[in-house]
Amino acid sequence: MQYVSNEYKEAMKADVRKRAYVKISLGLINQEAQATAKVISGPFTYYSNSLYPLGQDEKVEKVYATLEENFSRVDGKMYFLPRAGKRTLFNQGLVSEAICTSANKPEILFRFNTADPLDIKGITLDFGESYPSEFIIDTDEETHTYSNDAAVFKTEDVFNNTTFIRIQVTEMEKGHDRFRINSILFGIGITIENNKIVNTSHKATISPISDHLPTVDFSVTVENLDHYYNVDNDDSAINYMETGQEMEFYYGQTIDDESIEWVKGGKLSMKEWSSNDKEAKFTAVDKFEYMQDEYNRGQYYPNGVTLYELAEDVFKDAGIEDYWIDPYLKKINVNNPLPAVKHKECLQLIANAGRSVLLQNRDGLIMIKSSFEPDKEVVANQVAAYGSINNLLEGTDYNEYASFEGDYSRVNGQQYFIPRGENYIDVGYVSASISDSDGYFDENPIITVNMESAYTFYNLTLLFGTIQPTEFIITTFNNGEKRSSFSSKAISEKTVVYYDFVDTDRIDIEFIRAKPNDRIHLKRIIFGEATDYEITYDDLYKAPEGTKLEKIKELIVVRTIYSKGTEYKDLTSEEITLTAGVQAEYEFSFSNAVHNLSASTIIDDTVVNYGIEIIESSTYWCKVKINNPPSKDTKVNLMIRGYEYNLSLANENIQLNNAGTILTWNNPLISSIEDAKNLAEWIGDYYKSNNKYELSYRGDSILDPNDLIFLQSEYVNDLMVRIEETSLDFEGGLKGTLVGRRKV
Repeated sequence: MQYVSNEYKEAMKADVRKRAYVKISLGLINQEAQATAKVISGPFTYYSNSLYPLGQDEKVEKVYATLEENFSRVDGKMYFLPRAGKRTLFNQGLVSEAICTSANKPEILFRFNTADPLDIKGITLDFGESYPSEFIIDTDEETHTYSNDAAVFKTEDVFNNTTFIRIQVTEMEKGHDRFRINSILFGIGITIENNKIVNTSHKATISPISDHLPTVDFSVTVENLDHYYNVDNDDSAINYMETGQEMEFYYGQTIDDESIEWVKGGKLSMKEWSSNDKEAKFTAVDKFEYMQDEYNRGQYYPNGVTLYELAEDVFKDAGIEDYWIDPYLKKINVNNPLPAVKHKECLQLIANAGRSVLLQNRDGLIMIKSSFEPDKEVVANQVAAYGSINNLLEGTDYNEYASFEGDYSRVNGQQYFIPRGENYIDVGYVSASISDSDGYFDENPIITVNMESAYTFYNLTLLFGTIQPTEFIITTFNNGEKRSSFSSKAISEKTVVYYDFVDTDRIDIEFIRAKPNDRIHLKRIIFGEATDYEITYDDLYKAPEGTKLEKIKELIVVRTIYSKGTEYKDLTSEEITLTAGVQAEYEFSFSNAVHNLSASTIIDDTVVNYGIEIIESSTYWCKVKINNPPSKDTKVNLMIRGYEYNLSLANENIQLNNAGTILTWNNPLISSIEDAKNLAEWIGDYYKSNNKYELSYRGDSILDPNDLIFLQSEYVNDLMVRIEETSLDFEGGLKGTLVGRRKV
């Protein structure tokens, strides 16, 4: 779920909502130009950088003060320039050595390393604070002269049949300054505002148990009465669109003070576009849509490999750099190879084996994120002799000992005398320290909850005893780094802390103050996984459509166990023609898992040595190379020999219901009993409920697949539903559907 203000939530729950908005951003960047551009001409200063301006990750943020007209400032925002070679320099972008004067006109040349000339629509230049007021852009066919009055310059001029772009400054805004380019984009960004948008459709799906791949699809129809997107117009933006270009979209909602609060809808990749004289339609999809290549690097690891390392290798082989893998996957070791399937399917198998969900977030980042309630451990810096922290996370009945504390002991028969020995009843956590007359402690009691993996939850309930503290602080952590810290508000015997605890693997509860002369008494800590989002009857267009799914009686998780084969055999062969004098390479795939391969070239049942060797291999694939080719074209039989792994299967069973079907789950990465049991419990928890709901409601842009929300019900209090599919349409206002499964 996306995080928004309380004012936004109130606006969405109002009987009559105020105006809603959508806006679209299309990045019409020529990807080939951006990827192949090289900076050619100079000279440049020693603190110049010729790579970062062509990328989008490293920004110019820390600028060096240098001797140029009206450039350097003494406001503390600039840095002294180190001597050449003395230290790593901050990124300054491209900085010409020459200073612009009436006689000296610095220029920067970009050349594209492509086989054919490129057609580029537009250019976007970030010059920084010291920008040119007049400059020239030269290409193979044209010369354009521009006037400029801003740090960022954009033009939609078309540069066709282009192998280079030369930018020459003729006049700088501040006088005699160096020519700088902080960043350059070969293309433009187009923003489509609400008044041009006819309608949009946004659909996203996910599997909470990584049973299938996630999807995100978005389409927008825009008004085209000005023919800006006509395909017959040579200068039309639509003629410069490319598959894979970025599309970002945002939803806006007017709140009570008449301002608009924006929620990012997503960052996707362009797939299709079309237009007529009235309308143009654009469709964008998630990155998984383009992950069609096969992963063939699967290996059997006798000593094990972590799921984290496997996922990294899959991303690297797929050429994907923007991703996030849950650190929890570093704790799970597997031996078995990934099968020879598409990269995205490998990621799905890894996510499932690690009890995680695979998704693309709204910033376009592919994520593998753990999706189970982790085991937790509670520790404290101090505990009274008769206190205990062992059952703080359990639903145990708690008692109290009468003790000499302020306004604590009772004579109503509900408290116990403290025994002389150590045979204590369970009273929950009790601090060793007692507060002073002002309620403060010599040493603040601190309770720490450590989790085996990062976990997202939306409220925390603290059940105190007869007396409660007056002030405490909760601090959250992820992987040892502090995430957030906040103080208590209203404190009662049952204190519910409503907060979005996102990706938290540790929380510290530090008690700052109590009533005078009291200890801290805490009976239980309860984690609330569900969001505070509730869909009521007022939000629905019609009654929820419920489906009773078939029950699963028994879940069987299959373990696949590998052992080395002992029979050396012919695995595959192919008749090929070796070209005279050519060192060729050939690839082979295997349907079964193999190891210890060898290759040979055979003519008429006789092995002929042409220097063949296996240069790369995995469990289901290998690549061979001919190092000493024949002097004339020769037909040979290329033979691959080796061993096949022996595979044996074992099952881990879990009973879910007294009746129903039997479900068999086979993830080829699973071999150990522990991993199989964990996976069976996780999947079994999902299948415990067989109630599925489809909701037609007013629509809200903050909901995501895999969110756990509440649904108003006549028969069930606090009915929780795990969302698996969201659909949101806009046509002047929002309307949506949700598909989810009841969470038991």
